Amino acid sequence: MFTEPVPDKGERLAARVVSVVASWWFPIGLITAITIWGIINLLYRGLEPYPMLPLAILATTLGSIAALQGPLILITQRRSAQRDRARDRETYLVASRNEQELHELLTEMTRLRSTLEKMKRIHEGNLTLFIS
Repeated sequence: MFTEPVPDKGERLAARVVSVVASWWFPIGLITAITIWGIINLLYRGLEPYPMLPLAILATTLGSIAALQGPLILITQRRSAQRDRARDRETYLVASRNEQELHELLTEMTRLRSTLEKMKRIHEGNLTLFIS
């Protein structure tokens, strides 16, 4: 049976980082931080001249989208991995049950074959008595 190797220190740290980044709290916190940052900049710096304002908004929007794509991808990958593990576990259980049933069938066939051989010998013995 396959067993997963024990993760080392770096893999455990990476798994913790992924579990934080791949949670719904991270994108929510990121959006909140970007919103607060935008409000603070707006209050203290005011609006920039016309050509720069749309570019700044565009840059902030694109940066936010790029920052949110990573955690969302990790969330979907984590869910997919959980489904894969559950499916693999179920497949293993089904294969184990099938193997056990096949073993039982083989045992039963062996028993029936030996019973059939005994009956054949008895029948041949009765036939020789009948003929002679």
